[in-house]
Formats: sequence, C-alpha cells, structure tokens
Amino acid sequence: MNRNVWLFLALIFVIGSLLIWRPFGDGDESQQETGFREVAPDFTASGLIMRIYDTDGKLAHRIAAEKMTHYEPIGLTELTSPVYIVHADGDAANWQIIAEQGSFYDDKTLVLERNIQINSLDHEDFMDRVETSYLVINTLTEIMETEQPVTIYGKNFVMRGEGMVADLRTQVLEFKKHVESTYFGNNATATQ
Repeated sequence: MNRNVWLFLALIFVIGSLLIWRPFGDGDESQQETGFREVAPDFTASGLIMRIYDTDGKLAHRIAAEKMTHYEPIGLTELTSPVYIVHADGDAANWQIIAEQGSFYDDKTLVLERNIQINSLDHEDFMDRVETSYLVINTLTEIMETEQPVTIYGKNFVMRGEGMVADLRTQVLEFKKHVESTYFGNNATATQ
C-alpha cells in the first residue's frame, strides 16, 4: 500500500507539472500580450512624386523620395531621401528641403530627420540655406518648426540659433533662441 500511495503522488506531481508548464500553448502569446503586431505596407514605390494642391487648384507642394512605403491602417508614408519643394507663389518653386529620411502623415504633417537642408531657389533671396537635424512641416498652414540647433547661411552672414518657427507663405523665420551671428564685410568680420 505504501508503494501505491507513492505512485499516486508521483502521478499527481507529473500531471500538475504538465498543467503548469503547458507546452501545448500558442507560441505567439508574448507578442499578443504586448499588443504589438507588425503592419504590412500597402505599397512600396521608388521615385514616386506626391503633388499637393491648394483650394484653388494650384500646385502648393511636391514631395519626392527615393523610396516611399505607405501604411494605410496607420496613415503613414515613410520616405527615404525625401525632397520637399514649396510653391508659395503658385507656379514658381521657392524652397527645396532635403533630408535623409522623413514621414508623411494623413493629417498632412511632414516630419523630416537628419541632415536637413532648406535651400532657397531664388538667387536674389537674403538667405541661401538653412540647416538643422529635425523639422516638422504642416503642409496645410505652411509652418515649419524645430527645437533643434539651426544654422542660417546667407549673403555675407551666418546665424546660429536653438529652435525656429518659419512661415513659408509670409517668408518669415524666427529663432526660438538666438545663439550667434557672424557678418562678413569687405575687410572685417563682426560677431555678435
């Protein structure tokens, strides 16, 4: 009888261990617990150009990229080497903005990252180019904004600041915090 009790206890232990271990469970439980699920892109394109028109039907913006990957369920288009061109005066392009990567959202917000250059396409303009590392552009209001360091290069000057807000329609750019300005004259350099 002592031996039967030990066999019965061993059998209960084995069954209990199997119930606790549960090797028969689904292997995706950890992924489901965190709520993470990979979203497959709806399309991937190379060399695609998006054109955005204003309410009067005039071309307002163009967004081009080496590669675009669109995710419809989350309203996102990822951009590799994006080029954003602003047509503030209707047909003539005023500004060209290039970056290493970007994201375009359904609410018409363009987020650009890494090595951003904002180049003036008007050679008579006061500023030649603006450089920063992160930029958010609302393509509806045509407002650009960043909190990152900004450098402006113009004819005979260089300006540095922390953060900026720029209105592409009115062509007004404002530093959130001015750091330094360097002006180059005929014979002298002045720093402020």
